[in-house]
Amino acid sequence: MKNRLKKNTRIKLISLLSAIVLWMYVMAIVDPEDTKLFESVPVSLTNIEELSDEDLIVYPENDLVADIYIRGKLSYLQKLSKEDIHIYGSINNPIEGRNYLYLKVNTTKQVSYEFKSDFIVVRLEKVVNEEKDIKSDVTGDYSEDVDTVVLQQSTVNISGARVLVEEVNHVKAVIDVNSNVNNKFTQKVKLIPVNKSGKEVKGVTLDSKNISAEITLLEEKEVPINIQSDGNLNEEKAYEINPETIIIKGKKEILDNINYINTEKVDLSSIVASKKVNLIIPEGVTSNDKTVIIKVKESESIVQRLIYNSEEIELRNNYDEINTSELNIPESINVEINTNDPSIKVSKSDIKLYIDLSEGYNESKKYDIKYDSDVELKNIKIIPNVIGL
Repeated sequence: MKNRLKKNTRIKLISLLSAIVLWMYVMAIVDPEDTKLFESVPVSLTNIEELSDEDLIVYPENDLVADIYIRGKLSYLQKLSKEDIHIYGSINNPIEGRNYLYLKVNTTKQVSYEFKSDFIVVRLEKVVNEEKDIKSDVTGDYSEDVDTVVLQQSTVNISGARVLVEEVNHVKAVIDVNSNVNNKFTQKVKLIPVNKSGKEVKGVTLDSKNISAEITLLEEKEVPINIQSDGNLNEEKAYEINPETIIIKGKKEILDNINYINTEKVDLSSIVASKKVNLIIPEGVTSNDKTVIIKVKESESIVQRLIYNSEEIELRNNYDEINTSELNIPESINVEINTNDPSIKVSKSDIKLYIDLSEGYNESKKYDIKYDSDVELKNIKIIPNVIGL
């Protein structure tokens, strides 16, 4: 029996060697080591609270990523994903500007690693707070009708990276006016930080994102039109204007002092049939009408128009001896007459215009322009009929 075992020694050695070779093959060939590159792996900043305590933030706010080589068994690497790799680092002695973030990674003993670069450059900016002015930005179909905008507040505090805060020129309050039903209304408006070019600056924080605004629209007033003659007129002719009144828009305090709108001076004697004449729109006032048509009325018309100059207005009961110039009487005053008898031709001698100063003169007072006439009149209209203020 022993001899038989001795005779199989060679076979046994060959078997053993074969087993060893097979084991080495399995270990070295079937599950070899390999290296795999993982790109753009997120990097965690571990001392973010320290940066916050020193009023520093990462800017620009790009994602912090790194590339890393992982070496290990092929079977392990095949199961490994980018989400399984945790790269981190801290910024030592952080300062405003360029900083170096040195990288580390949590790994097991099964693998080794190597970064493409051991650090990444991180730029830090100081967090600052500044008050910026709020300016109204009125838009919409009725934006030109806005008189005043009263904002809830005139400034707002903004915070963020210094470079961004310094870029903000002002904060825009966007007011959209698409209706003129109400003359005065309140609207909630959005605040937008903008640069000098009016472009929105993103990345800053506002204490208030919305505020309220009180919007007041311009007042409207209908006033008559006053023809200003240059002194040349044919008193044999009567004149009419179209339109006789216009709608003007403006601030209430301005409109309160406007009782009529003058035409440019016109040579009435040169009008054969009709003539377009420009209106003189006062400063601070707007109107859709810019011109009027002055026409010579037909002879059978019973409506006549006389035009008086300031010197033709009498000052009665003028105990203070006030000069006409002190009353700010317009150069031309229109008188439109409607008689009961179309055959009656009325002239200036038939109608006397005057101002009664029996109660004394006060420069802050308004005075009515009155008239006397021996002619039977159906109707008379004086434009303007009030002077002063």
